Amino acid sequence: MLFILLCLTGFLYPSYPLQLKTNNLAIYAQNPVSQPLAEMLKAMDENIDSFQMELGVYVDALAPVYLIENNRSYQTLALGKAKIVEFSDAFYSGTEKRIYVKPLASIQENHRKILMHEYIHWYLEQVFTQTPLWFHEGMATHYSRQMGFEQYLYFLQQSFLGEKSDLFRLSYSYPEKKEDWSLFYLSSTMAISYLKNKKNEQWNSFWEMVAQHHRKNLQAPFTDCFNRAFHTTFYDFHKEYAKYIKHLRYQYLFWSINALLALLIPVILIIAWRIRKKRLASLPDLPLPEDEETEM
Repeated sequence: MLFILLCLTGFLYPSYPLQLKTNNLAIYAQNPVSQPLAEMLKAMDENIDSFQMELGVYVDALAPVYLIENNRSYQTLALGKAKIVEFSDAFYSGTEKRIYVKPLASIQENHRKILMHEYIHWYLEQVFTQTPLWFHEGMATHYSRQMGFEQYLYFLQQSFLGEKSDLFRLSYSYPEKKEDWSLFYLSSTMAISYLKNKKNEQWNSFWEMVAQHHRKNLQAPFTDCFNRAFHTTFYDFHKEYAKYIKHLRYQYLFWSINALLALLIPVILIIAWRIRKKRLASLPDLPLPEDEETEM
């Protein structure tokens, strides 16, 4: 099976010549890249440069991006990979060190965010060894800004209902059930936010360690850097993170009550206004006061 896939992949590459280079991307496609797409890809350099600048780890190599011509070819490339890849709009192949994107016309989500997501997967593979899956997906989702307020609210709701994704157990494999994928992505993203915002000093120390390895042209051992920077193990971190998620349940409850009040207050005011109107209508009409004659 692997031999067949390699043959198919080998047959695919010659038909996808290099069409465009940006400061950070090398775009391969069957046909020349359209002007609007070229402008979008070049504009992505700003996002990528800002991302690298924030972390302080700069990668000079260009990430190879293959714009696949049709869905059938894309599905062929996805064969033999994790089930979640088959349902994706793009994926990074760690074996081939390439990013594959399905026909853009069939992608409903923001193209720029999807490409940024996959670029981050490629980037992490350049600077780390043995990066856990939750960190991969958390970084990719967080820095591509794919988690909006609605997704955050859904995450809080699921946490409030007792649903959770065991990131420690899923460090190197995706959840088997499709319905668990969203929560896994959201939990991973929240884990990155927790490290970045609640442990900012350690977070900066972590990336400084990574930068030191990168300046020596070495990939940083993820586990060692993580343990030394955050003074913890993966297992202990996930226990700490689980406690943090429990506290967020109260935040969801608070927002839910406030949202309910926001919905009810206009209704209460309308009911009160109608009651007052009925009371006023039921009052008897009082005679008008007669004008008193003014004495001169």
